[in-house]
Amino acid sequence: MTDFVSITIAIVIIFMVFRWLSASGDDSQASRPGQGGRGRIPNRPPARLVNPEMVDTVKAMFPHIPTAAIHYDLQKTGSVEQTCDNILRDGDLPMPPAARPPTPPTASASTSTASGSSSGSSPSVNGNLIQRFKLQDAAEQNHVPEEPVKVWGDSADKRQAVFKSRKEYMVLQARK
Repeated sequence: MTDFVSITIAIVIIFMVFRWLSASGDDSQASRPGQGGRGRIPNRPPARLVNPEMVDTVKAMFPHIPTAAIHYDLQKTGSVEQTCDNILRDGDLPMPPAARPPTPPTASASTSTASGSSSGSSPSVNGNLIQRFKLQDAAEQNHVPEEPVKVWGDSADKRQAVFKSRKEYMVLQARK
């Protein structure tokens, strides 16, 4: 009987030592933020190595996401697939805390000018859509035209006219 108790105690002690050794690297630093971290922020996960190929892969699929945000998420997840899932789930990725560059005004101005040139009017940055598309009369009369047909025109002018009428329809429909 004493041998059974001795063996049981020895197995329990070996099991506890094994668990302590296998978990000592992560849990001890997280539980004691002031000790043993050697300058690490305790709540931040360890940084993973990110290859430029990983960033390029995600950037090729989602060109509208900033490279810094992709790199930051890849450091957190360590996986291209998980980063792509995060983008698809949330629609965007958060910027890294220390690297939140202000968006340059030239980039947003060129984007709005490019989108405005395709519609045939020059949109103002602060104006509302009724003013942009010159729909004041229709908005005052609460007139919503019938939904334009979804037809691909033979020429660029026809396609542009259909596109413009669809935009006007959507703007007036949203005002209802």
